[in-house]
Amino acid sequence: MSEHERHTYYRGKHVSRQRNARRAHFRPLRSPARRRDSEQPQLINSREIRLTDGVDGLPADFDAEHLLYDDMTLNLKSRRERQSRQRRRRRRIIGALVAFCLIALFCGGLFWMQRSNDLARAASQHQGARKLNNGTSSAATDTASTEPTGLPTPVVASFQGVPIHLSVHINDLTEIGFHPASNPYAMVLDTSLTPDSAEAVRAAKSTGRDKSKQPEGAAVPLIGSYIQMWRTDTGSIPGRTSIDEGAPAGAITYAPIDGTITAVREYNYENGCKDFEVHLSFESTALARYEMVMIHEENVQVKVGDKVIGGVTPIAQVRDLTPFLDNQLAQYTGEAGNHAHVQVNDMQAPSYAARMQYREEHGYYIN
Repeated sequence: MSEHERHTYYRGKHVSRQRNARRAHFRPLRSPARRRDSEQPQLINSREIRLTDGVDGLPADFDAEHLLYDDMTLNLKSRRERQSRQRRRRRRIIGALVAFCLIALFCGGLFWMQRSNDLARAASQHQGARKLNNGTSSAATDTASTEPTGLPTPVVASFQGVPIHLSVHINDLTEIGFHPASNPYAMVLDTSLTPDSAEAVRAAKSTGRDKSKQPEGAAVPLIGSYIQMWRTDTGSIPGRTSIDEGAPAGAITYAPIDGTITAVREYNYENGCKDFEVHLSFESTALARYEMVMIHEENVQVKVGDKVIGGVTPIAQVRDLTPFLDNQLAQYTGEAGNHAHVQVNDMQAPSYAARMQYREEHGYYIN
């Protein structure tokens, strides 16, 4: 069989050698191509060339040695550069992922440490407040709770969706009274409590709240009703702009909201009574113009810059006001009527700046 036939003829299956020989000898298969082999295009290192005139069928100007060397060199360099780029890209991606994971771990660690520090600070302040409570007069400690449980305290109201926790322990609570604040910059508070008849509560000396049925939890509302009390010197100020949370003198008070202590000031209250007010900023930056204020406090345990947790962080103790004035809440509870007072102020209200200036000029604050 000729060289041409060897490449173009294939023996079929189950066909004898003699038959194949005859078929090859008498009827050889031929390529339909009309061009000579030298005219067929061939690929050499991805370059199509035509073997026409020249030495040994190659073009006269064909430098095979240099062409093959150049192609091999270029392909090798290109391959190496591509691989190097891929390695660099992989290293950058891996480096970015590692950096992202490290940053996430670092931020998570900082958040956890801050939260742990806040809880530890709250616990230590709570222990300090308990020690102070044990060191007060027997009249105060006999009625105040010295072993508070069930923190955080229940939610008594809210302001623009932010829960306001009860600032005294549920075991110390006598009654809840809302009344108009003495200043027009105090904000109206929302509450899930229902208003009770002031006359009925005054006669019964109680709203009938069963504190044993109060559930515990992080954002559990206070059960029962409240007393709508009134003041004759407040004009058109709405009735739910401040809360009186009744508790025995010496009872521990707690932060009403999550936030930061911005001021602790002693001031002249009434009839020679020295009182403390504690100012707190809201944790949400959207409420930066507002502040929470607690008054009728003594033995303050926090300082400016402290972070507090609503219903958990001890602040001070309830001030005994009975030597200086008659508490309105006493009409509804049948006892001294001492209480913790909380309200939310709008610091951007024109009346707020005017009142602060008046107090500074007339020696309202002691320090």
